Amino acid sequence: MSAPAPTPGTARRDGAWSGRALLGLVVAETRKTLSTSAWWALLVPAGLLSLLVTLITAEAAGLAFTASLAQALALGSFAAKFAVVFGVVSATSEYRHRTITTSYLTSPGRNQLLLAKVVVAAVAGVGYGAFCAVLGMLGMLLGGGTVGGGELATVLEVSASALLVFALWAVLGVGLGTLINNQLAAIVGVLVYLLLVEQIISGLASLSNLGRIDDYLPGGSASAALTGLAESGPFGGTFGGLVLPWWLALLIFAGYAAVAVLAGAASAQRRDVT
Repeated sequence: MSAPAPTPGTARRDGAWSGRALLGLVVAETRKTLSTSAWWALLVPAGLLSLLVTLITAEAAGLAFTASLAQALALGSFAAKFAVVFGVVSATSEYRHRTITTSYLTSPGRNQLLLAKVVVAAVAGVGYGAFCAVLGMLGMLLGGGTVGGGELATVLEVSASALLVFALWAVLGVGLGTLINNQLAAIVGVLVYLLLVEQIISGLASLSNLGRIDDYLPGGSASAALTGLAESGPFGGTFGGLVLPWWLALLIFAGYAAVAVLAGAASAQRRDVT
């Protein structure tokens, strides 16, 4: 069972935004997360998918994929999807199990509760990124790939950037989950957009005067933050014709995550959960 959040009386004495009140909420949210199987049920396939993608690309030497690009594709285009689903699940599970009313009544405020969920999701996202990055490098070794010298440094840079990307994906998931609050609708909506709708938007834009806009869209900017770091080569560095530098793509994606959280916070303030 999860530990109760700080009581309203405690929050009033310490202040709604006091460190003690927020820490209590973060601890409670952490226990809620670890009390379910969702976090590892999504983590395991994410890691295995990272391993599989880098294993295949390492064995398919004829495609001339660099190790850094293989890592970027494995993490940004595949494994990261599990991080956003985790964020959605962590935000919508209380609506699904009808415990959100109790959480609101026992917390200093709805914004404080959302902040605690964001913090826990971000930390979990970093964990997802680290786990998937390690398995991605393991896949390269199992596939016979050689990683050394400057290539190793680039792979590590991509892996370090993935920690931020995964954290932002999880945060974005929390924001969308709070905004939509229906778990099935939120998960399906996010996946349909990332796997289908965004691709259609990109394709239509490329056929029009807009040209390539992939790096300005949520999924595209997150991927570009990783592929932009990949070592230059036949496909590295300019894979798909990157428009933005990796750091600017990361900032754009961080903006999407912030907007999602703010939208979720505004929706939560107006929502009647009794």
